[in-house]
Amino acid sequence: MRFVLTADWHLREDRPRCRKDEDWIETQKKALERIRKICANKECDLIVVGDMFHRSTEFRMVRLVQILADDLSQINSRLYYLCGNHDLRYHSSANLNSSAIGLLNSSNNCLRIFSVDGVSAPNFDEEVDKNAEFVFVHTLCFPDMKSMPPNVNAVCAKDLLEEYPNANWIFTGDYHRNFHYEWKGRHVVNPGCLLRQASDMKDYECGVYYIDTRDNTVEFIPILDNMDLVDDSYILEQNERDERIESFVSKLSETKGITLDFVENVEKALDASEIEDDVKEAVRSLMEV
Repeated sequence: MRFVLTADWHLREDRPRCRKDEDWIETQKKALERIRKICANKECDLIVVGDMFHRSTEFRMVRLVQILADDLSQINSRLYYLCGNHDLRYHSSANLNSSAIGLLNSSNNCLRIFSVDGVSAPNFDEEVDKNAEFVFVHTLCFPDMKSMPPNVNAVCAKDLLEEYPNANWIFTGDYHRNFHYEWKGRHVVNPGCLLRQASDMKDYECGVYYIDTRDNTVEFIPILDNMDLVDDSYILEQNERDERIESFVSKLSETKGITLDFVENVEKALDASEIEDDVKEAVRSLMEV
């Protein structure tokens, strides 16, 4: 098998909060064009392991995928995909036809990966064939236990290899950071996200993998995404505001004239304090929830 591996495009009409692009849709178009050029250079197909869309209702973004698939067909390449949790309404394959990704069924050049000839590629809520040699699965997988945050429903790469003992190659989506894990000649490859859509990924390098299972080639190819267009200032502002709120709350117990009425106590503390107006508004807003 030879193909370009990618996942977690999260195509969306609205610009992510952390991005400063003047035209976010154009940014996404350029990333897809980069993928087309990579496929043309490698003369191979493209496989997307889920979460092509950020929401199941991104109907207007379907056209970008159809254009890419049509362009790939001009160089005798095809686009294959499976559905991730974000692609499916209520995360259920039963709602495929009412989800944006369901529109790709009418495109001749966008094909679902089917479980045939030793390949298992289920949608997000479907079962993997444990006898398959090649597994494509949209599941949260980390390269190792040290990378896995606490209290997260996920697996590490070695766990997957043990769960699917007949699979020499496992390709995953959902985890937004790329990695290639190899153990005793067997591989787990996670391509990560297409573009940075979170402020904590400012220094992360996005990309795709070129895979050739015949000679065990796993080549990472970057997708250029200007890190200067990722803004984390709002996170810092939020943290500073949260710290001021926490400081205010800690001083509530020092307020004179405490009554049994919580709201009245908070209002007294607000009136007596010298904190900024935005913090006062935030506290009053929280009390109204």
